[in-house]
Amino acid sequence: MVKPWATRIRPVRASVAVLTVLALSACRWVTTGSPTALRPAPANAVQVVDACASACADSLDLVAMGVAGYLLVPWQDTTRLVLTPPMFTNPTVPWLVLGDLLLGTRPDTAQITRRLAAMPAAGTERLGRVRAVLVGHGHYDHLLDLPPLLPRMPHARVYGSETVRNLLAPVTSLADSMRVAVDTLAARHGAQAGQSIAVSPLIQLRAITWAHAPNIGSLTIAPGHQRTPRRTLPRTVHGWKMGTPYAWVVDVRQRPDPSAAVAVRLVYHDAAADADVQRRAAEVMATMPPAHVTVVIMTAANFDQANAYPDVLLAHLTPQHVLVGHWEDFFRSSSRPERVVRGTNAEALVRRLTPFVDTRWSAPRAGAVTRVRW
Repeated sequence: MVKPWATRIRPVRASVAVLTVLALSACRWVTTGSPTALRPAPANAVQVVDACASACADSLDLVAMGVAGYLLVPWQDTTRLVLTPPMFTNPTVPWLVLGDLLLGTRPDTAQITRRLAAMPAAGTERLGRVRAVLVGHGHYDHLLDLPPLLPRMPHARVYGSETVRNLLAPVTSLADSMRVAVDTLAARHGAQAGQSIAVSPLIQLRAITWAHAPNIGSLTIAPGHQRTPRRTLPRTVHGWKMGTPYAWVVDVRQRPDPSAAVAVRLVYHDAAADADVQRRAAEVMATMPPAHVTVVIMTAANFDQANAYPDVLLAHLTPQHVLVGHWEDFFRSSSRPERVVRGTNAEALVRRLTPFVDTRWSAPRAGAVTRVRW
């Protein structure tokens, strides 16, 4: 039996470890840099990725919502949408080190409401049409703000690891059947390509086993799994356990027919991963039907903490466009001038991308829309 005081000492040790690593790693992990090199797309702007052979027949809107959050709107059927969880609360570094331990960290519902009001492309009506929420892993910067968003999405199933399913067990607005663990459905490599999940006749999903690069130096914050359903949501950020990370493939077909060709393949992940993980994911996608257009949503955070990231994935997939996500400093209030996430060299990231996609990439601000046309 775990003694009550033991549950309090674990986050203390975690915070001490974070402080120690920050001290040893000097200013790289403390300071933030300018996002100028990423040329962030303005909020509420619409950027068009044109893959039309002649006249355009259809399109898919990718609405950036903050950090790794995106709303997917296929214009052929806007009644069943897909979401990846956004982050709005943005607790600061001093709060995470000290305030989090003493008082805990809760979603800032006023901030969530304000930020949503500023992005009409992801308004209340559209959120009400979300049918699938795709979670890459269980850390707080992906799950903390999801519980207060779920009442706005009454028809949404949340897909993720067993850990994600168990972390969200206390959310009363989310029925047990709407929390789906994909561990037994996920692909692992080319010989174990997993199972597809139908959101609608137009949209198919597939989870692929992924990984998470260290957050700071060799330290990964809040590792491990949540093996049993929680009775309450985590009090501190350390309670949001990582679990098994997954990447997601979202296939949008040319028409609502399971036999129809894939118009757009969206490859999404919310953490950097090493070369072998990327290669295995590419093997899985090689077993899937070809897509007319491939778009990759990658993560800027910790990109240089993983071996050859995202080089291997981009070399295998040769995408028509790359969206750089998770680039914002989410340890900073959104009312302050924006910066890139701590420890990230934006110029180095651009140099990493250029050999694979040249200028076919963008880093949207929250509220910006990337419209893929075909």
